[in-house]
Amino acid sequence: MTLTIIFFALYIAVVVLIGIFSARKETEEDFMIADRKVSGIQVAATMSAGFFDGATLSVYLAYVYQYGFSAAWLFVGLALGFIILRKKYALIIKQKADEMKVYTMAEYYYRIFGKKNGLLFSFVLILQYSLLLIVNFIISGKVLSLIFGIPYHWAVIISGAVILTYLLLAGFKAVIKTDFFQLIIMFIMSLTVAIFLFGKTAIPVSEFNPITLGFGNIIGFLLLGSVGIMVAPDLWQRIFSTKDEVNLKRGLGYSAIILPLLAAIISIVGLTTKQFFPNIVPEDALVIGFSRLLPLGLKEFGMVLLYAVALSSSDTITFLISSIITRDLKNYTKRFSDESMKKLTRLLMIALVAAAILLGILNQNIIALGLSLGSLSLVLFPIIIGSFYWKLNERAVFWSITLAVSCVAGLFIANAVTPENVAVVLPVSLLSLFVLQKVLKRQTPALQST
Repeated sequence: MTLTIIFFALYIAVVVLIGIFSARKETEEDFMIADRKVSGIQVAATMSAGFFDGATLSVYLAYVYQYGFSAAWLFVGLALGFIILRKKYALIIKQKADEMKVYTMAEYYYRIFGKKNGLLFSFVLILQYSLLLIVNFIISGKVLSLIFGIPYHWAVIISGAVILTYLLLAGFKAVIKTDFFQLIIMFIMSLTVAIFLFGKTAIPVSEFNPITLGFGNIIGFLLLGSVGIMVAPDLWQRIFSTKDEVNLKRGLGYSAIILPLLAAIISIVGLTTKQFFPNIVPEDALVIGFSRLLPLGLKEFGMVLLYAVALSSSDTITFLISSIITRDLKNYTKRFSDESMKKLTRLLMIALVAAAILLGILNQNIIALGLSLGSLSLVLFPIIIGSFYWKLNERAVFWSITLAVSCVAGLFIANAVTPENVAVVLPVSLLSLFVLQKVLKRQTPALQST
């Protein structure tokens, strides 16, 4: 227990110090978007950390436990998404964002598609990332509860208090700096634990079969990964904050390498856990692998690092959702000015964390929540890609999003959320957008002629 307290105290001390030093001489622009000057390895670190958090790890290792190394198709999809974004769209996004001086993806599309669709984008993104925040709090709560033997609900509350400590101090600037620290933690944790576990048991060759997942689930994972990159509002916010195009392309390229490498290493935990504990609930593979398979010393070290990883995106998501609401209030009302952004965002972060803590205590089904948020990312994909090539009709955009979100809600209510099924949302969004675009385009000339 002494070792655990020491490691935990060191982690808390580092993130709090990051918040304190980041807050020095901080402007509104620093707090909201890191003054759009993020450069060097920090770009790759913050982009990678956002996709290797507690939620992703937990869902991923649950599938590794069930289907073996075949689950790595999720990270193949993520790498593919980074490559496509780097080659085709990132520079366009960056240039437009700098011109419009926007802070969030929702604000970006508010400028393109108008007020009604801007609010709809905000609704989808807030819903999607609220689910992700809840999953991260569930994981961090379970880990902290195991570390110190405290009740789960208190562990979740402590997790919320930890991220608020440095977020309230320095906002997005703190997010960027803690991401770098947390990426280092991820590498240390993944490599150390994998090396120890790899020689602990013989993993059957069948577990490395790349198609065990099944072609339907493989396609679903590839779509969730590659499409998820394109529509991730936290990644867009990081693109907005990057200093220049050179740093942006370099950061995206490094991320495409870092994420599959981390996934391959951490897969050893899921495969080894399955050999020793063949009858556990798959969602618990991550926590059980770290808490029961590691020796004294490495166990305490690994659990605290796992806790840090579980929180690695919680800060980003908290700030992301709060900043979306802040910018919407600024754009859609006259009550708030640029100078009030920092104060308003801080109040929203406190309210959001409190709500996520409550929901994380009441609902602990991480796979259903995790896949539901993944399917929500597919809702916006056709519209985002289409906006780079065509002038989309605002009504077509509105109804495409509405129908696709209804499809996600139906899957969740019917308890039918799987990697294979969530991909159904994509054709619903795509076909409705295509059909409505054609129909409304024909109606417009007719209305003009009358």
